[in-house]
Amino acid sequence: MTYQVRRIRPDDWLELRRLRLEALKDSPLAFVEQYDDAIALPDSAWQERARSTATGREGARFVAADPAGQLVATAGVFREPEILDHTSAMLVGVYVTPAYRGPERRTAAAVTDAAVEWARTELRADRIRLFVLAINERAKSFYRRAGFAETGETMRYPPDPSYLELEMACASSPRRAAEAVEP
Repeated sequence: MTYQVRRIRPDDWLELRRLRLEALKDSPLAFVEQYDDAIALPDSAWQERARSTATGREGARFVAADPAGQLVATAGVFREPEILDHTSAMLVGVYVTPAYRGPERRTAAAVTDAAVEWARTELRADRIRLFVLAINERAKSFYRRAGFAETGETMRYPPDPSYLELEMACASSPRRAAEAVEP
């Protein structure tokens, strides 16, 4: 299975919608957005999501597309303007469709690397962070291998405060995710 990693394009909005809805069904605890809320969004909201992360300067979404153009993975990143003591970016929405998961494909690493590199070069971020559920060992292990470390900061998972999220962060030059072995 081959794929091409690139920044999302505005005309990818239908594929973005399909992949996001798949992600929310496949891994409902991995994302704050909930499936029922996402499926109710009008087409214009999906078009705006694709457009803003395709052309915006404050955030970007990277995707892996198969040879037929179907999106099989995504990772987003955006500037955090409320962090004033340094330039911080947030990695969000990392998802890989099941057929493209695993160490031999390196799909998660490829989209994560693209998002992190964009944050470093375009946003000039000196810190990139993310939140992951404390119980999601697979994701935590991947992010550790990609150069992220737990900061000790936590927050309650907004849709269900009975779950705890851990903050993980990397400095401006972490180990590339592509060097990490995927679960």
